[in-house]
Amino acid sequence: MLKMDSLIIRNVEESDLSLLTMWNSQKARGVYQEVTFDSFENLKQRFAKDGFNSEYFKILFIENSDRGVGLVYVNFRRDGLVSLGVVICEVECRQKGYGLMATNLIVEYLFANYPIVRIEADTDIDNIGAQKVLERAGFKKEGILRKYRFHHGEWRDFAIYSLIREDYCKSVNSKSKSNNYSKSSTF
Repeated sequence: MLKMDSLIIRNVEESDLSLLTMWNSQKARGVYQEVTFDSFENLKQRFAKDGFNSEYFKILFIENSDRGVGLVYVNFRRDGLVSLGVVICEVECRQKGYGLMATNLIVEYLFANYPIVRIEADTDIDNIGAQKVLERAGFKKEGILRKYRFHHGEWRDFAIYSLIREDYCKSVNSKSKSNNYSKSSTF
């Protein structure tokens, strides 16, 4: 579990599966996220396999004051490279800083605990809010991935962002923000 102020990032628990099922909708995922419906029973079976917490891929739960807010996706693609996704699923929790807090928290944890060289994230070219979060978290826009993902009936362009360990370490040293989180366990 990671904690910063009232925001917590933790493993998904079986009691969260009902909420994950509700979040498996276009409303909860927002207009920039493609949704593939998963039934409660299917989620239960997938959860029973590894708790959404394998060596290569993790789904983590974001909560604020004991209320589910969203999800973090961590994909260990190969040695040194992680793909990151943060989705604030509760509509009324968007634009309150939770996405930035969760991004900062998980990035700090990943660089402190894994031999990662690069964290990358992509987002729909029109998702300006997500792009601002990534930039505020220190990610650099590298370019446009043309016709990258089939989304809402069309092939969409995506912006690709990255944060390199050296840049992150320089930022941490200049801001003295290292270990801003409390860690009570690992994922």
